[in-house]
Amino acid sequence: MKKFFSIKNILEKPRRQQVITWIALIGALFHLWVLGLHPMSMWPYRAIHLMFGTVILIMSRPFTKKEGVLSKVFDYLLILCSIGTMAYIVIDYTELAPRIDLGPTTMDLIVCGVGIVVLLEATRRANGATMPILAIIFMLYAKFGKHLPGILGHRGYTWKRLLSFEYGVNSVFGISLGVSATYVILFVIFGAVLEGTGGGRLFIEAAISAFGRSRGGPAKAAVFASAGMGMINGTAAGNVVTTGAFTIPLMRRIGYKPEFAGAVEAVASTGGQIMPPVMGAAAFIMAETLAVNYSVVARSAIIPAVLYFTSVYVMVDVEAQKTGLTGVKKEDLPKMKAVLQEVGHLAIPLLLLLYMLIFTDYSPLKAALVTICVSFIIAMLRKTTRYTIGDVIAMLAKGMKDSCGVILACGCAGLIVGVLSLTGLGSKIATVVVSLSGGHLLLALFFSMIVTVIMGMGLPTTASYIICSSVVAPALIKLGVEPLAAHLFVFYFACLSSITPPVAIAAYAASGLTGASASKTGWRAFTLGLAAFVVPYMFVYSNSLLMIGSVGLIIRSAITAFVGTIIFAYAVTRWFIHKANPLVAALLLAASLLMISSGLTTDLIGIGIAVVCFLLQKFVFKPKEGEIVQAGEAVSIKDVEFLKVDEEEL
Repeated sequence: MKKFFSIKNILEKPRRQQVITWIALIGALFHLWVLGLHPMSMWPYRAIHLMFGTVILIMSRPFTKKEGVLSKVFDYLLILCSIGTMAYIVIDYTELAPRIDLGPTTMDLIVCGVGIVVLLEATRRANGATMPILAIIFMLYAKFGKHLPGILGHRGYTWKRLLSFEYGVNSVFGISLGVSATYVILFVIFGAVLEGTGGGRLFIEAAISAFGRSRGGPAKAAVFASAGMGMINGTAAGNVVTTGAFTIPLMRRIGYKPEFAGAVEAVASTGGQIMPPVMGAAAFIMAETLAVNYSVVARSAIIPAVLYFTSVYVMVDVEAQKTGLTGVKKEDLPKMKAVLQEVGHLAIPLLLLLYMLIFTDYSPLKAALVTICVSFIIAMLRKTTRYTIGDVIAMLAKGMKDSCGVILACGCAGLIVGVLSLTGLGSKIATVVVSLSGGHLLLALFFSMIVTVIMGMGLPTTASYIICSSVVAPALIKLGVEPLAAHLFVFYFACLSSITPPVAIAAYAASGLTGASASKTGWRAFTLGLAAFVVPYMFVYSNSLLMIGSVGLIIRSAITAFVGTIIFAYAVTRWFIHKANPLVAALLLAASLLMISSGLTTDLIGIGIAVVCFLLQKFVFKPKEGEIVQAGEAVSIKDVEFLKVDEEEL
């Protein structure tokens, strides 16, 4: 394996980067030690977890780009405050826990206040200003909500009660940060190890080899490469950076416009968050919230994930048909046999993880620890993937650094969840949603979708899910929706908020690679992913798509949902064999909507309508001469320069 990392390279970095790398390495080793060998008490462990995330993030992203004296002083002050609040909790947690509830001291309140301020600033640097501002608004609501009229009003809380509650085990250090400190950190490290040993190459080159020659081949390769990478990293922006550096130049080379190339990568990478076995961090929080084994969540997401990528694949294929794009010359593609010979064995840890998480009742904690160890062992079996001590240092440090954004998002989301719990606002909003829908499930689902997408704009998926699942999922459950389906519905649209303008985070990350307008890329990503918006409605009305029910029902529902998703994609693109007549497009839309529910009658009617549309397009509405698109010749990619991406800049 090419040595991307070595001790020499690490030591040659600027001094700050050296320090960050070693702190991150210590953080990764600390988590592995506690979770694998020496458990410690919940609150101090979570406090140390948050401290590592805060310190690394602040050091990685200074207050200003031009680091003057004041900027450095401010950063070091924040770091000292973070370490100090952690030490205060670790040293005194046995007495602090009851004291916080019964009557916090002045020093307790100072520590709580300082801790919250540091968390808000670190979160702003990690994930933008939206989330900290939202947290501040919620805390102000908790303080002054007694002055509000109607259903939003509450009895109000003192600053003393609010600060002590918000920086306690029911808010900042609650379930969200707990999941981050146990499951998420390990799976991020696993992803860094697998990627660092060559797993990323396996997914990317195998996808390009398999689909590169077909029409629009590089775009289709991007879809499958992102699905594969999504299995191990579960983050949209991270997936964009990893696979986009290879797939975007290929898409540009065969003729895709920059905004479309970026949109394809953004939509495909967003789907990685719902692709088992390692879904987005929110999936682990979902399992904890529902009090079910993570394997239940992972199994239930298999069919929806396949439907998502099916819809994206069809949309990409239609674009290739419309514009007459072709693929890459065979001689320029990676050889599948060579790829499998060199890095194919790295699929073993992933397959093992897939088996442990989905087909057994292994805990995610144990599964992650086992597969990390197996990844290191398997990589040493072939010369092409062997690593050095420097590689190990870099991989573990990268895993710790990559988790910082999630750590801070979970901590800051805890502030919002704390207010929802303290004031009862979550149940009030659920009541409003049910009331507005008039008890009609379809309307409630639509309102829930809008709320989740809007709340998710500018927020990481994890934070969006944490907040929205507290207010939206209870409303759906009240209307009789299966709890797992309700939470997956929220999770799915929390993911899709990454490609929904005006703040489409994944699309903006992709635009940074293409150089295209962020706004144009965002809107293009939204239209490209439009067919995927129907999938959550399918599994709410057909719980069999979540692996609930008999095998026969699950298979039948999956087949009809697969067909319905494809038909919906053709309807929204107005392309079916060739440019679709408006009547045909309307009929296709009706057919796909009929197949949302798994009823046999509606499925047969939907399929019948689709067949009629096929006959109409084939024999009645024949394309005009100007509408016939000829495919171009396959292109060479020998001169394509793959992107070198600075993830921190993106």
